[in-house]
Amino acid sequence: MAIQYFLLDVFADVPFQGTQVPVVVTERELADTDKQLIASEFQQSETVFLETSKKDAPASVYTDSGQTIFGAHTILGASYIAHELGMTQDQGTYTSFEISQNNQTIKVFIDKAPAGVGSIQFARTLQPSFDRFTPSLSRIAKALNTEEKHISFSKYRPMVVSVDTPTLIIPFTRSEHVLAARLNVDLWQDMMSETYAADIFLFAPKSQGESENFHGRILNPNVAYNVYPPIGNVMPEFIAYLAEQNETADGTHTFSIDRGSERTRRSVLRVEFDKRPRKSTQCRIGGRVIKMGVGNLLFP
Repeated sequence: MAIQYFLLDVFADVPFQGTQVPVVVTERELADTDKQLIASEFQQSETVFLETSKKDAPASVYTDSGQTIFGAHTILGASYIAHELGMTQDQGTYTSFEISQNNQTIKVFIDKAPAGVGSIQFARTLQPSFDRFTPSLSRIAKALNTEEKHISFSKYRPMVVSVDTPTLIIPFTRSEHVLAARLNVDLWQDMMSETYAADIFLFAPKSQGESENFHGRILNPNVAYNVYPPIGNVMPEFIAYLAEQNETADGTHTFSIDRGSERTRRSVLRVEFDKRPRKSTQCRIGGRVIKMGVGNLLFP
């Protein structure tokens, strides 16, 4: 049986940048084990599946270990192909698509463009939890093989934030120090016995080219030193972190953040969020998608 797939560059302004996302399209429903096998064949961080016969929840995302939650890059990838296949709802100048996850609905908006698909943006309501008890800056610096002076503490401080995944967010002074950080696994495991974070998210003001507001990077024991995984999965935590800062005034805020570099597939995410007194944080996360390939997978 031939199963169609698409290869996308997500959060990419130019080809061969951003995060590679395979999207597999099939009319019949696939077993979980089949999706795991297909995901392992692509060897990307996640593979999106669109099962067109499912009307309520056609989109899912898998790794070779099983089903996982949607992140920003997989939401955009699924929505791009859903728009091309006519699975979205026409709203005039844009179309809309809905993804179900964790008893909530993620609403996606796809701009129409003369060449096909314009910018894609999705909205979420965040209900985060915070833990301000974190290891000392000196211990964090040693665990990241960096100097304590490279960790900013004048405006931002480390904090554990959980929306989808508990994440230890650590501010740095400069993007080059974020790129140079290297995890000491033994020290990390000892440090994490005091907190419940699954990932570390490092960020610094300004990108290397200084065109974006922030530069970000995910680290954990499963990520090699020279690998820069997609950061879309921790954007809800990072947005909640920024909204929680006392210096962040009530109102609507916008920012852009990149990860990696042109040599390591740079991604650019554009974000808006609303901070309102005694209300949940509303956010919109968006970017561009470039279709890089179309093919058929010969599946037994």
